[in-house]
Amino acid sequence: MDFHNFDKLKFGMSLLPDDIFMRVDNNFFSVVKTIAGDSVVKILKIQLINSARKLLCIPYVFEFLRIDSEEVGAIKLESCFKSKTGQYVIKPGVQSSLLYLIDLLKEKLKKEKESTMNDDNQSYLNILTKEFLDNHPLLKSLIRWYQQMDVIENNNKNNKTHNFLQLFIDNLTNNLTRSPNNYRYDESMKNFALCLYILGGKQTYEFICLNLYGSILNLTTLGDLIKTSNMALNEAEFRFEYLPQLHSSFGFCSEDTTGVIRKVEYDCSTNSFVRFATPVTDGVPLSQCFQVDTFNDIKEIYDMSEQARLLNVHMFQGIHSDDNTTSIPRPFLLSAYGINNNFTALDVLQRWLYIYRNCLKNGVRVIDFSTDADAKYLSAMRLASGFLRRHQISN
Repeated sequence: MDFHNFDKLKFGMSLLPDDIFMRVDNNFFSVVKTIAGDSVVKILKIQLINSARKLLCIPYVFEFLRIDSEEVGAIKLESCFKSKTGQYVIKPGVQSSLLYLIDLLKEKLKKEKESTMNDDNQSYLNILTKEFLDNHPLLKSLIRWYQQMDVIENNNKNNKTHNFLQLFIDNLTNNLTRSPNNYRYDESMKNFALCLYILGGKQTYEFICLNLYGSILNLTTLGDLIKTSNMALNEAEFRFEYLPQLHSSFGFCSEDTTGVIRKVEYDCSTNSFVRFATPVTDGVPLSQCFQVDTFNDIKEIYDMSEQARLLNVHMFQGIHSDDNTTSIPRPFLLSAYGINNNFTALDVLQRWLYIYRNCLKNGVRVIDFSTDADAKYLSAMRLASGFLRRHQISN
């Protein structure tokens, strides 16, 4: 801002009353008339812009001049030039007066916000007396800790040791001053919540939520976050495309079943029902085979399909190829789906061959399969061992 405009604003600010943002109707228009003139008053009145806050919310005050009506026509004759082509051009004096008024109001609003912030800061300083801090030892410790962190950060700009701890404390304390429906979380806290849920499980996550209220997302919000990310696992889909991210060229695959409570759910992301016994073709489960579009589809699925009594899970364990034995790859969930007990050893073998070939396509060689002591699995393991030996010799 140049000195000329600064002087103009400084002079105009003296014309604005302290309660300008509280004034409406004639009390407001009297100030507008003093600063910008009668033409601007008429422009604001016809649009029912009767307060300073309304004026600052209108993106383009002259937009109404495009309207073809008798009321607007009278304003046009007074505030605009009419060209030979029939177009109306706002008179420079009217336009500059209105823009000047808006600049004054913006500057006034800015100064009021700064004044409010200063008052708040001063009120905090008045509250933080020695007696107040002695009565709140936690606050006293936090202030001392933040002072130490400032010294450390000033001495070492690259120190990131306590960054997450600061984010955690800031996020928690900020949420304590909000209503539960208005909790906000930093992106780092969302990632922390996901890791905690994956590594600690649901019970651990609920325990943290109950005892550190407002520190991490509730389970409903976390579920929505998982659904919108690429972490969601669809029933009967194999996640071979994620294998290269494990940085393992060799690994083991396992397959096992466990009993589950029969319960059918609707997956809105795939528009299909899950936890029915998944049909297989050549041993490979068919994903999203219970999609529905009408009520008759739902009835037919419930009449013709059996609810799954077992959950079949496929895991992959990579083998670290480096000499560093401290960095061990974590197990990876390859697929999961509901089944019944109507499968054969041949189905298991065909499924393992499918897994073996798709892992190979993604740069990972499966060197062995493991499972429990079920007779069908043991038969498949004997057949698979012979296949792997022949395949490795041929390669």
